[in-house]
Amino acid sequence: MRNRLTFTNVIGVLLENKKKTYPQHQLVRNLFSAYLDDTLTSSDLIVDDNIQYSRWCNGTRPIPMDIIKAYEDDEWDTMEDDFHDKIIPNLINPSNAHLQMQELLKDSIPVIGQRIADELLAIADDSTFFTQVMRYAILNDHHNGNLYSPDLSEHMLSCRVPSHTKEFVGRTTELKLAYSKLDEHSLLFVTGVPGIGKSEFAKMFAAKYKKKYTNIIFLHYAGSLKKCIAGIEFDNDIAEMDEEALFHSHYDILKRLHSDSLIILDNFNVLPKDDGLMREFLKNNYQLLVTTRCRITTFETLDIKELDKGKELTELFYRHCPSAKSEPDIVAEIIDILNAHTLTVCLTALAINASGMEPDELLQELKSCGLNADIREELELYKDESFDQALLIEHLRKLLQINHLSDTEQNILSNLSLLPTSGIRKKSIKNWLQLQSLSDVNHMVQYGFVTEDTENKCISLHPLVQQMALLETLPSVKSCKVLLHTMHGICLVHGLDIRRPEEVLSSLVSINERILIDAPAEYLLLLQDEFPYFEKYGVTDYLSRLVERIESIMQENQISDSRSKALLLDYKAELFYLKKDYANAMKRRKKALDIIAPMLTDDANIQIVSLASNLHNNLANCYLANKDMKNATVEMQKALTIRKEYEALGTMENHDVLQQMGNLVSLLMQGKDFKHAASFLDFYEQIVTDYEETNTFDHGYCQFQRGLLALSTGKVLIAEQHLLLAESIFTNTVGANHEFTRNTYAYLNLLYQKWRKPELADQYKQKYIEAGK
Repeated sequence: MRNRLTFTNVIGVLLENKKKTYPQHQLVRNLFSAYLDDTLTSSDLIVDDNIQYSRWCNGTRPIPMDIIKAYEDDEWDTMEDDFHDKIIPNLINPSNAHLQMQELLKDSIPVIGQRIADELLAIADDSTFFTQVMRYAILNDHHNGNLYSPDLSEHMLSCRVPSHTKEFVGRTTELKLAYSKLDEHSLLFVTGVPGIGKSEFAKMFAAKYKKKYTNIIFLHYAGSLKKCIAGIEFDNDIAEMDEEALFHSHYDILKRLHSDSLIILDNFNVLPKDDGLMREFLKNNYQLLVTTRCRITTFETLDIKELDKGKELTELFYRHCPSAKSEPDIVAEIIDILNAHTLTVCLTALAINASGMEPDELLQELKSCGLNADIREELELYKDESFDQALLIEHLRKLLQINHLSDTEQNILSNLSLLPTSGIRKKSIKNWLQLQSLSDVNHMVQYGFVTEDTENKCISLHPLVQQMALLETLPSVKSCKVLLHTMHGICLVHGLDIRRPEEVLSSLVSINERILIDAPAEYLLLLQDEFPYFEKYGVTDYLSRLVERIESIMQENQISDSRSKALLLDYKAELFYLKKDYANAMKRRKKALDIIAPMLTDDANIQIVSLASNLHNNLANCYLANKDMKNATVEMQKALTIRKEYEALGTMENHDVLQQMGNLVSLLMQGKDFKHAASFLDFYEQIVTDYEETNTFDHGYCQFQRGLLALSTGKVLIAEQHLLLAESIFTNTVGANHEFTRNTYAYLNLLYQKWRKPELADQYKQKYIEAGK
């Protein structure tokens, strides 16, 4: 473990949080005013002074011993005064700087020890805290001026480096060269034709040099770098965070990484200028290795060429098929006919090994399909030119035919071709396809068509194999109905608060982009239920594409039932709502209600009733956003009245109703409309007590809201009564460390502080702290 509590890291926090008008040299001279003259103006400084201060800050030079000795002679009080009088007033956000230094402390616990960390973390006063942290950093890290990254190994739950193939051959020179280039430039694009082994090279690089880096993060590029970063899973992510919030949270973590961390961006098959975030991403301090098919001219590159046919490719062939060693001439001819393409050579060797064919039999099969033309030109990719991979794909199709996969295996391959090439957990594949076992999947792993990542316990298809499988198996709504039915079921339970399901979200997008629609009405139902699922998890940028697809299918297939038309209008309204164009959102929702209202007859089904209620609820949200509390209240009452009228269908038991009401109560209290908030709380509690027991989370939430309402209106005794009841219910139903239980502790602490009951206030403060652990 490396010490993160260095002078360069600590001063870096101050520099990040300083005002623009407060120059670096002034901060350094204020910090060391006992030794340096901090009364000099910028014009009085010589250039060498500025350069020297910059070197101290970036870690290329240590703090001089003269300064350290000056402060060892008990000048730390001077530094504390300087923080209080000179430095802190020039920070934009001292609290944020305090929090960032606390993170440095926590990251350094394995090195500095829990006792020292606890002592420093317990300091509340900013001046004292900054001084003591700076003191420790200077005195304990004088000989180490490097910037080190926080260790993310225990906090990052995804994006670990996939396992590399055991049969990896060669590339020794390229691996050393890549390390040298990254050490010098911090950025390297690994280029080469499809299937040449760029991704395997990146995995092997990570395995070979893993001890050189504090962190190695592996990102699979799928069209948006911003989405890649948002899709990383950290242990502090919560279900309520939308994609934008996740991106900012994760990117803030990545920006704290330095050159001792490596990010691998795999399959970045666009030019840097084509991704809006890439230019900024390249400016950060970590090392970045990017694999791409594109020809890059403006950055440092390493072009991966084909392996040597006589030695390396032959050895690779033998590692996949040891029995072929007895026929070297035939192996050499096979490699020639495959144009020495790494992926097809590997798959051919695996085909011989798994199928029991003799090498000469497979050679004849390859010759018979007339694929021995020179395909080198076709395998060169230029960003702005067409790329014909027909012959390469034909090689793969021929190998698929030779291996004689069973119907079940072909069906699995077809379904996998719809899913992201970044990989899906094996457990998920088993569940989504409702497989009795994974034996068929494992069989295809042996053939090489399916790639297994044992490190992350997931499987995937190589992009070229995926392209071949799409052409060969033609996955459609009907042929992949089991997968689609499972995914539809997942979308329908979007109300359950679970960790952000990145795997499901990326799979749905991938399916929508690739599937053939031979059952449009059935597929439309899935798309309609995808909308609230994506919205639930904050993937709002995909919603417009989803609406376009829904509308396109309805028009092309002449689907014009009232429910679908009203739902489409509601989704279009939501797009306007997200843009804060509430007038257009209301217009479309009113039009949708005009369509659906005549269907609220005695024999209306639950789908129509729920849609009508949701439309009134959504219209209420529009009014609420426009600060029109009166009409918002009217629409919400209509939404609940409709559900009450058709409660025999089970409309009131729907948990979405309670969530909607709870959200509205919170918003009304924020707007200080306590009268309407109290009215809705009465209705909320009535529904809960009618359909649930009193010792339920929903009843606890009702008591919690009543406590806040009473606290907001100065009714301390009533607030205490409801909050204590909420605490009891939450503790029994969801435990002491749940978010709402902790929030109840926090408000009881606040209540007792205001009520001047310090012992009780301290009691709930300790409960809050313990629950957080």
